[in-house]
Amino acid sequence: MSRTAMTVSLNEIGFYFTRAAVGAGAPFGLGEEFAEASRWAAFLGLDPAAVAVPALRGLADGGSGIAFALRRAGDVISVGSRDGRVLSAIYAGPVVADRLLVEAAHGEECRLALDATDQPLLIAAAVASAGICASRITVSWQSRNAGRTVVELNRRIAALTGPEAAAIEASGAAAVEIVLNGAEVAAPPSSRTRTVRLADGKSGAVEHGVVMDGVAWSVVFGFFSRCLVPSTGRSRAAGAGAGEATDDC
Repeated sequence: MSRTAMTVSLNEIGFYFTRAAVGAGAPFGLGEEFAEASRWAAFLGLDPAAVAVPALRGLADGGSGIAFALRRAGDVISVGSRDGRVLSAIYAGPVVADRLLVEAAHGEECRLALDATDQPLLIAAAVASAGICASRITVSWQSRNAGRTVVELNRRIAALTGPEAAAIEASGAAAVEIVLNGAEVAAPPSSRTRTVRLADGKSGAVEHGVVMDGVAWSVVFGFFSRCLVPSTGRSRAAGAGAGEATDDC
């Protein structure tokens, strides 16, 4: 983490991150989903701003694609890019979480294989936010910069195996594998595992706020600022409750 840091509330994450996603080009509804996943990244003990930046930048600069298709072959559902670009996690996260909710209702093993995604951690956070308590879910990926990472969600307990948090957050685009109700995924050799009770992560965020890297937060705020309307005489006159003052009462 840099020398500068920001502490924000969960409500502020909801407000700023929703609009940051809109500033990057996402619809408002997906922005709300993005903000909720960002909250859950905090509950996992991660920096939501650092997690958010690659996904926001990828969507805004066109490097991440929003055209993808789900195809099923046996117990494997593939989420593939239609245009050759890496998948936008802002778009793919809610789709994957919703699909897992449907599959979990059947109680059977299921696997999802995602093409390279701009921020795998955001996928894991979106899955955690779905609240699928009765199933074990593992989200794993192999990144070029940080090695193999495994996030296991089991009855509101999260186990993160892999490199240090900062390395995971900035690990870069990677293909993601999600296993629902399957065998445990083998931990990478010589890696460390950190276990988090999600309820504790949430209560800590409520009580103390969420600490974010100041540089990453400034990037999020920059995308948020794209949604602001310049203050001009015309905009003030057209705003809610605005108008010319008169002496009539």
